[in-house]
Amino acid sequence: MPTIRKLDAEEPSEVAYYEGYHRGHLDTAKMLGRRSLMYLMIGAFFGGVLVFLVANSGVLDRLAADKVVEDPALTQERPKQYVNAINWAKRFTVGIVAETPERIVPSGTGSARLPGQSHVGSGIILDDQGYILTNAHVIPSDARKLNVVLGDNMYEARFVGKREEYDLAVIKIVADKLVPATLGDSDKVEQGDVVVAIGSPYGLNYTATEGIVSYVGRRSENASTLVRNYLQTSAAINPGNSGGPLIDLTGRVIGINTWKLRDQGEGTDSIGFAIPINVARRVYEAIIGADDKARDDTISSVPRSISTAFLGVLIDSGFRPEAEQGALVKEVIYGTAAEEAGLKPGDLITRVEGTNIDGLDELKTALASYQPGDRIKVTYTRNGSAHTIEVTLRE
Repeated sequence: MPTIRKLDAEEPSEVAYYEGYHRGHLDTAKMLGRRSLMYLMIGAFFGGVLVFLVANSGVLDRLAADKVVEDPALTQERPKQYVNAINWAKRFTVGIVAETPERIVPSGTGSARLPGQSHVGSGIILDDQGYILTNAHVIPSDARKLNVVLGDNMYEARFVGKREEYDLAVIKIVADKLVPATLGDSDKVEQGDVVVAIGSPYGLNYTATEGIVSYVGRRSENASTLVRNYLQTSAAINPGNSGGPLIDLTGRVIGINTWKLRDQGEGTDSIGFAIPINVARRVYEAIIGADDKARDDTISSVPRSISTAFLGVLIDSGFRPEAEQGALVKEVIYGTAAEEAGLKPGDLITRVEGTNIDGLDELKTALASYQPGDRIKVTYTRNGSAHTIEVTLRE
């Protein structure tokens, strides 16, 4: 008897569809997983290389640093030509102080005594032997003493010679390690070239003023001078600048600052004149050619410090005592020699060592003869009582 087998129920078509769909998605997911892993490994490799390069470039350090806010004007590049040229010229630029003796002059009552004076000018070291070129009018004919200021030191100098028709003179010091000037060619200077004048206007050593060459070959109407073609400049030239260098932006000397235009006794701004260095060089060589170097024995080679002694008080310049002399202390500066010695506002300084004091000028003059570190006696009056103390001066 034949066996009867029960047929399985027919599977709905939707089931087969969904199973095939599921298997397809599984295959796709596996494929995408393998690709993702590969991409991840490649990305990690290149990312590591990039991080290494960035770390070694210093970018991370700059990003981690605190951000500095700066004025936009300060972020611009600042030229250093002026700084470099001036620093170089300061090595061979000097201040000159010529002292004249007191004079007896006629007066309505017979005669009067005029105190000696100090004439301030500038000069240029032209060789390492100590020869210094300056203007002739810087050295008065009756000068009894010459001093040269170089850096923080002052050297005794001697007169070598002058040619007044060129307004040029030469003096000499004895010193070691002098730096001579670098000279340019004034025949190649052109109108519009930028220049700097350096000197000691009003005794302010190493003052630099900037301008241009305003004109080349300016003739002088002064019949007493043989210099016919000056360099005109807009760089300020004031009393004390005479004899100092007019330099270009490489620090080369192209002229000797000599005079400025005056109108009815008043100074005119930005119209100054310099002797071309080519002219000055020839005159300089003629002057030193007749010099006797044995005369160096007449001057000292030991420099003196020009650091000014500082007491540390402000004086009431409007105070005019009727019954007694003195300089009235208006303020005592904290941390100075005066404060340490016990001086106070209201004290009336009447004497410094052996010098009577009758105001600010006398006090400044008395202190000028001392150097930092000197111990001096100062006499003052406080509440009607006189006191004398010892003060160690400072810079």
